[in-house]
Amino acid sequence: MLWYKAWRESRIRFAISAAVLVGFCIFATMSRRQLGPVGSGSLTLRIHHLIYAGTAKGAFALLSLFLGLGGLVRERARRTSTFTLALPVTRLQIVGTQIGMGLLQLAVLSLVPVLFLPPLSRLVDAPVALRYTLHYSILWFVCGSTIFAVAYLLSVFLEGEYTAAVLCYILLMVQALVASWQPLRPYRLNLLWTMANNDLSGKLGVPGNRLLALALVTAAIFALAAWRTQKEDF
Repeated sequence: MLWYKAWRESRIRFAISAAVLVGFCIFATMSRRQLGPVGSGSLTLRIHHLIYAGTAKGAFALLSLFLGLGGLVRERARRTSTFTLALPVTRLQIVGTQIGMGLLQLAVLSLVPVLFLPPLSRLVDAPVALRYTLHYSILWFVCGSTIFAVAYLLSVFLEGEYTAAVLCYILLMVQALVASWQPLRPYRLNLLWTMANNDLSGKLGVPGNRLLALALVTAAIFALAAWRTQKEDF
C-alpha cells in the first residue's frame, strides 16, 4: 500500500525525468547534422561533453532534486496528511517507503545512459563501451542520492509546493561556489564535478573514499529527516 502510494505521488516526475534523459541519449548519438559527423573517436567525446560533463548531467541533478520533494509536511499543505497518518503504519515506515521509492527511481534514471547509449551508438558504427557508461552511472546515483536527500530533508521542514526545491537549488549553487574556492579546489568537493569525473587526471575508476563519504552524509540526512518527521505535530 505505502509503496503504491509513493509511486502514485512521484510517477509523473519520474516519467518526465526518464523522458528527458532518453531524449538526451538519442540526441547525443543520432544528431549528426547539429553536432557534426560521427568519427571513430568523436562520438565518445560528444557523449562525454553533452551527457556526462554538460547539460544532461545538470538536468539529472535538477531531476534528483524534484524527486526528493515529499514528506508529511508537504502533504499537510495539500491537506492529505490526515489520510496518510490514518493508515495502520508508523511514520518511520512512511518515510522509509518514500526514501526507498526515490532511491529506486534514481537508480533507474542513472542507468538510462547504460541502457540506451551502447545500443544507439552501435547504430552509427561507433560503439560506446558499457564499462564507460556504468562508471558514470555509479557517480550519478551516489551524487544524485545526496541531492535527493537534501531536497527531502528541506521538504520535511518547509511547507509550500516548491519552497524546498528553490532552497535546495540555491544550496547546490552555493556548494559549487564554495567548492571552487582555490584552497578547496584540489579536494573536488563539488557534486557536479564528481558526477562528471572522479579526479583531475580524467581516468576511469570509482573514487571509493569520496563515494563512501557521500553515502554516509546521505544516510545522516535521511536519519535527520526521519527524526524530524517523528517529532512533528500534525
